Amino acid sequence: MRKTLLIIIFFQFSTGVSYSQTDCEKILSEEINLTFSEKSDLNTLNNTFSKLTDCGLEQIDVDFFANGPILATLLVPLISENDRKVTYQNLFDKIMEFKQTSQYEKAIEIFKVSNELSERKAELKNWEEDKKLFQRLQIPNEYINEFYEFFKQNADSTKTYKEVFENFKSQKKQFDVPIIINDSEDYSGLFKNPGVLNYSDVLNKAKEKDKPIVLYFNGYACVNARKIEEYVLRNDKIIKQLTNDFIFVNVYVDDKKQIPEEQWTIDKQSGKTVKTVGMKNSKFQIDNFQNNLCPYFVIIDKNGKKIKERGYTRDLIEFEEFLNITE
Repeated sequence: MRKTLLIIIFFQFSTGVSYSQTDCEKILSEEINLTFSEKSDLNTLNNTFSKLTDCGLEQIDVDFFANGPILATLLVPLISENDRKVTYQNLFDKIMEFKQTSQYEKAIEIFKVSNELSERKAELKNWEEDKKLFQRLQIPNEYINEFYEFFKQNADSTKTYKEVFENFKSQKKQFDVPIIINDSEDYSGLFKNPGVLNYSDVLNKAKEKDKPIVLYFNGYACVNARKIEEYVLRNDKIIKQLTNDFIFVNVYVDDKKQIPEEQWTIDKQSGKTVKTVGMKNSKFQIDNFQNNLCPYFVIIDKNGKKIKERGYTRDLIEFEEFLNITE
C-alpha cells in the first residue's frame, strides 16, 4: 500500500549571519529528510530552508515558499523525479524554475495582498478602497458582498481584516446549510488511476460528448491533493458538475508502474529515461502547461485550447468559480 508523505510544516524564521560560498554549496548539497518522523527533522528543514536567502533566494520567496502546502507542492514531483533523494539544490532549482512561470506571478501577488490584509485595520470608512484588495485576491463578488454585510454589522477598527474575515467565515459555517457529502461510486470513481494519459482519446471523447475537459494532475504522495479531495471534491454539487458537465480525467504524476520498455523515452531537459506512468504523465504536464504543480487543474475545450487553470485550494466557492466557464 502506498504511503502518503506527511508534510505539515510550521516555519519560524530568524535572521542569521552571512554565509560564505563554501557554506552555501554545503547547504545546497545536503539531502532533505523526507520522513519527518521527529520534530527535530522539521526543525532542521525549517532552519536550513531559511538560510537559502544567503544562496540567492529573496526573502519574499523564503516567506512565500515556507508555507507548508506550497512547499509540499514543490517537493512531491521532486520525490518522483529523484527516486526519493532530494537535495536543497533540487528544491532551490525547482523554486527558481517556478519563479519563471505565470503561476508564480499570480501567487506572489495574492501572497502580498493577503499579508497586507492581515496587517491592515478593518475600518468601515475605508471599505471602498480596501474592497479592491479582496478583488485582487480573486474572491467572487457575491462572497465579498456577503462579507461586507457582516462587516457593517460587526465593525471593529481595532481588528485587522484577517481577524474580521476569520470571524465571518466562522459564523458562515455555523449558519450555512451543511455541505452534502457523497460517498457513492460517482465519487470514488472520479479518482481511479487510468494509467498513462491518452490525450488524443480524451480529445475525441470531448468532441463526441461536446464537453470541455478537466485534467486533474494528482499524486499518491500529494498531501494537498488529499486535502482538496476532502474539502472540495467530495461536495455533491462539485461531483455532479465534474461528472455531468466535463470530461474529467485523473492524471497521476508519481505512479511508479513501469510502462513497456519500447515506450521509454529520454527527457531532453533532464536527460533521464521516462519509464514509469508517473514520469510520462509529469512530462506531459510540463511540456503542455509549463509547470509540474500538484495538485493542478486545467480546463481545456474540446479542441485542446486551455481555458482556465488553478492549483491548490480548500475554498469551495473558489473552486465553483473555477468550474464556471460560461461567459
